[in-house]
Order: sequence, then C-alpha cells, then structure tokens
Amino acid sequence: MNHSKSQNPWIPGLSSFAIHLSLLLLLAVMSLSGSGTGSGKRLSIDSSSTDSGDELETGELDTFTIESEMGGDPDPSSLTSEQIGSEVLNTEIEPNLETVPGQSVQIAETLSEMLRHSGGESQGTKPSFLSSSIEGRSVKNRAAMGQANGATAASEAAVEAALAYLARHQRSNGSWTVRFEDSPCQGECDHGAQAKDPHEIAATGLALLCFLGAGHSMHEGEYSDNVSRGVYFLIQNLKPSQSGRRTWLSSLHSAEMYEHGIATLALCEALQMKGDAELLTKPCQETINFIVYAQHKRGGWDYHPNGKAGDLSIVGWQVMALKSAVSAKLLVNAATIRGVDAFLNEHVQGGFMFIYNQGEKPTDSMTAIGTLMRIFRGWSKTDPAIIKAIEFLGKKGPSIVDLYYDYYATQAMFQYGGQPWKTWNIKMREHLINSQEKEGHMAGSWWFPGEPFKASSIANHTGGRFYLTTMACLTLEVYYRYLPVYDAVTEDFQF
Repeated sequence: MNHSKSQNPWIPGLSSFAIHLSLLLLLAVMSLSGSGTGSGKRLSIDSSSTDSGDELETGELDTFTIESEMGGDPDPSSLTSEQIGSEVLNTEIEPNLETVPGQSVQIAETLSEMLRHSGGESQGTKPSFLSSSIEGRSVKNRAAMGQANGATAASEAAVEAALAYLARHQRSNGSWTVRFEDSPCQGECDHGAQAKDPHEIAATGLALLCFLGAGHSMHEGEYSDNVSRGVYFLIQNLKPSQSGRRTWLSSLHSAEMYEHGIATLALCEALQMKGDAELLTKPCQETINFIVYAQHKRGGWDYHPNGKAGDLSIVGWQVMALKSAVSAKLLVNAATIRGVDAFLNEHVQGGFMFIYNQGEKPTDSMTAIGTLMRIFRGWSKTDPAIIKAIEFLGKKGPSIVDLYYDYYATQAMFQYGGQPWKTWNIKMREHLINSQEKEGHMAGSWWFPGEPFKASSIANHTGGRFYLTTMACLTLEVYYRYLPVYDAVTEDFQF
C-alpha cells in the first residue's frame, strides 16, 4: 500500500505496503465449463500496451466499452439473468486451437487492451466465472469432503472452537466488532484491534463468512440464530448513499469499499445457502449495484467510489462478492467483470506475479490473490503462468504470521490441487492447529504478534485477535468451502 494514503485501513498484511485495512474472495457461480474439468477456455485480446497514467483509452473497444464510470448500476428492469453472463464479445470469431493448453479466441486487433478471461459454456465467450460448488458445506457432505481434501479431526475441532469463540463475542444487536472493549467480553480478551473504529460492518461480514463456510445458514445448523441475527443487522443498517445506491458506509469511513465488499459477500453467501430470498434478494442486488457503480474506469476499486484506480487487495473482495452474486442469480454488469480482467492485466509482472498498485514491486499476497482470481476466471491448470505462480507460492510456503497471505494462497493451492496442495496443506494445517488458544476465555482464537510495523504483521495489531481468528477459521474451512474447479484435489490424499 502506498504510504502516502491518508486513510488508516485495517485489512491486512500485503507485504508491499505499510498501512493496512484492519479487516478484510469467491463463491460458487454459474457453471461455465459444463464438464468441470477446468479446461480453462480463455479469450485472448490482442492490443497495444497501455500507459501507467490515470486514464484508460477505451474509444477503440469495438465489441464492448469500459465506460468512464463502468456503466453505473445495471437497470434490473432491463436485464435478465440470461443476459448477464452470456453477452458475447464477438460471435463470428472462430476459436484458434493452436494455442493449447487452454483454448483461446482471437478478438479483433483494434481492441486497445489485452484481456485473458474465462469463456462461457459452449461459446467460450461468457464473461463470468468457473463453477465452484458450495455443496461441500452441507451437513451430509462436509465431513466427507473435508477428509477427502486434507482435513483432520484436529483441524475440524479447531474450526468448531473458532466458531464457538465467535458466537460468544456476538453483540446483542447481532453485530461483531474488532474492538474488545465494545464486545460482550468487555475487554477480557487481550490483543484487541488498535483501530479506533469498531469496523462493525466488516467484522460482522467476516464472522458470518466463518459460520456460512462451515455450513451454518439462517435456517440450518447449530449457529443458525447467530447467522440470522448477523444478517438482520447488516440489512437493517443499509442506507442510501449520495449516488442513490445502498451501502453501509460513507466516505468518512477509511475502509469504505473493503467493508462494503466483505459485507456484500456475506449477504450473497447467506442468500445462496438457502437464505430467505424475500428478505435477502433486494438488499443483495442493491449492494452489488453499489459495487458496479464504484468501479473505476480502469477496472479496479479504491477505498471510496470514483476515486483512484484502486489496488488489487480491494479488488479481491469485490470480485468475491460479484462471483457469489452471479451464483445467486443476481444481476451483474458484464462490463464490470471485463473491467476486472483489464485491471489484472495491468497489475501482473513477469506473467505470473502481481503488484498491489502501480509503481510497486510484486508481493506474495498479491500474487496469491491474482492467481486465485485467474483460476476462477477460467485460466487453465496447464497454463504456464498458473504453473509458475503455484511453484512460486509453494516455494514460499505458508507464513507463520501473515494470515492475509495464507488465506488467499491456501485457496489458490487448494484449487490447483495435486502434490503442491498436499505439501502446502500439511504445513498450513498443523501450524494453525498448534497455534490456536486451547484454554480459558480466549479458547478457539488466534494471536500472532509479529513485528508491529512490519508489512506482514501490521494488520495483526490493527485488526487484532478477532481479525486473525476469522482469517484462520476461513483458511481451515478451505476443504469444503468451495469445491475444486479442477476436480483433482481429492485424488489419493495422504494425511
């Protein structure tokens, strides 16, 4: 993160920046490949390179145009679920199979930006995501999927202890907070967040994601009441913004788009998991509309709508929310997804490593985020860029303090599968099991101090024990939270 930013964010540990947001990427979506084999159809758009300034030239975009404000909200009255995710770039272009692995479609050379993104079901041109089912979360499937993909009795016990800890710290109004002096324990926990803002919107979203990830919905599971109260809190606190769209926060909040993305993801997951459609559909669509509105013309998101071009960390959360929305059959502007591809293309270096922001060096965390986004956008498992990224992350291994990196890298390694995942998983899983608090009031939580001003651990202090507990819990739910798009993770897994 640039040190020149004036905000005091609290989401974590991006190894290239010193100021982090104190809280914090991607759910099941429309089936795109049919077979689920991860063959990775992609579109390759030839173009000239773009400069690094604030403006993106879009006048030459013959087939679609990234509007100056990314088109604003889609009008629900004029769009249907069939239209969203099925808009083609150029139906007259024939696939060129000479570029395997993966299939590419050569788009008109007049396009000014190179985008490589996933194809649709049969045309290979739908701007959406590969299917990643959440069926593994169900009561009947969770144990089997967990065991098949590398969970153990001890890792599942750690998840259960974390959920119990989070349930004990839910406030009477249904929310959670990163500040323990504002929580039911009234400061009994140590290492609360140093952030002055309780960040209750993002904290509530993160806690809900942990319960939802383990199969607890508004109507099923031991913690259905906790989930319902958290969902009601988020819905009741939505309010109109100056743009006329609904959000929770204003520009006065330092981490506006981080919090909005996290909370939107939680609501969309709740809807997807047999949530109350009558209650959830409208607020989910409204908060997705705000994400579409807030996108910069270069395809990213910043701390606030229509601000700077944004950074990859914020983009990750918006994409996660958009992916979940598509899966929940909500309306998502196709140009918004294409804009993400443009943003990724501008933030990659060396073909497989990613940067947080323009002018910075690649980082481990950003490479994990960018790689995961590429996988869900349909990049083939055999693509050299994916292979190099997985090799890079595997050599780095899990961090013992930077759970933001671990959260995204674990998902990327899991989705890739095979021996790289098995090697990664043992290290990650055992570290989190062994480092969890086992006794007393804080049982089920995590705390990793690190160095207070080091990039990999500054978020541990600004987000505190609550933030670390949610990130560790979500990481240990990887075995069933989203099933693998490549269908190769479960083969011959050895504990």
